[in-house]
Amino acid sequence: MTVSEVFISEPEFDGGPPNSTGERGLVDGLRTPFPFIDAVPPMLADDPFVQRMMPAFDEVLAPIISTLDCFPSYLDPELAPMDMVKYMASWLFPNYEDQLSEEGLRHALRTVVERSGWRGTARGIKEALATFDLASIDIQDSGSTVVSTTPTDPATWPDVAPPTVKIVCVAGSNATMNDDQIAALVRNLVPAHVIVTTVAT
Repeated sequence: MTVSEVFISEPEFDGGPPNSTGERGLVDGLRTPFPFIDAVPPMLADDPFVQRMMPAFDEVLAPIISTLDCFPSYLDPELAPMDMVKYMASWLFPNYEDQLSEEGLRHALRTVVERSGWRGTARGIKEALATFDLASIDIQDSGSTVVSTTPTDPATWPDVAPPTVKIVCVAGSNATMNDDQIAALVRNLVPAHVIVTTVAT
């Protein structure tokens, strides 16, 4: 980011052109709330050279101050510029942040805390895949548990089939993921011992 770029968080922003996309933009004539001329000693403040030089520093620092003032918006998935959204997504979704549309990526970030509580379950898988452009998602989970009211020797436990999950996805008109990418995503969401089968049509 150059010193002349700031984040515009609202469509109508005093001092700059309208920008409803939530992207960075140039703000011509951006003013600083802390002019340097107010901080110089009075004996120098009247000097014409100093009066001409101080605004140059103000012009350099004004975008930095504005960016810091807007920092909470950089962390808001709804308001952050897209490069910041992708940067935050790289912390949480390192395997597929480039496969999501802008709307899907913002939604994934907005709901990540809620979805993390369902990670590894059928609901968690479905909600994770819902951020992609898929017309339908069918999840078939083998499930099952083994319980006992008394202590038992694991060697006596009956043999059971390994847990499995099968995901059948129908791609939407703008889908960008293929079978291998969906399989990699699902494997990242389920416990390591679960056998995953994916079918994308």
